[in-house]
Amino acid sequence: MIVSFTNQELVMDMCVREWCKNPYYNHPKGCPNYGQRATCPPRASLFQDFIDTNKPMLLVAVAFKLGEHIENMRLKHPDWSEHQLRCVLYWQGGVRKLLRMNIAEALKVYPYMISTECPEAMGVHVINTVKRWLPIEFIPKDIAYKVAICGSTPTHKGGE
Repeated sequence: MIVSFTNQELVMDMCVREWCKNPYYNHPKGCPNYGQRATCPPRASLFQDFIDTNKPMLLVAVAFKLGEHIENMRLKHPDWSEHQLRCVLYWQGGVRKLLRMNIAEALKVYPYMISTECPEAMGVHVINTVKRWLPIEFIPKDIAYKVAICGSTPTHKGGE
């Protein structure tokens, strides 16, 4: 899915950059990439410094049938825990690949745009931004979405 949107629909919240520090399974201090990768907070650029929010932007999203995946994995691995059945290591790579293919298609039409696959790291509240178009959940049960945002660089003068 590709949707054009404006800054009126963009929800910025710098608190989402801190979510990476929240503890989760086997990571009591949060994501180990926090502060390490250039694309992760606090090193990641702020969204408004990366993309010109005064120009139209594109939301690129792919859906993954997580509930179906869990049931298929449960049949293959009946002794697995709920955590193992939901584990992103078994499905996120394929979803990322599909997202990148969709981004590439969008950028063929809008070659002056750039993209980010980690808008939260830049301060975009993705759930609140995309919920008008997608039935997205913080902890997905049936469908998980992977989202990217494309837009013009703040210095780009052409195209809209």
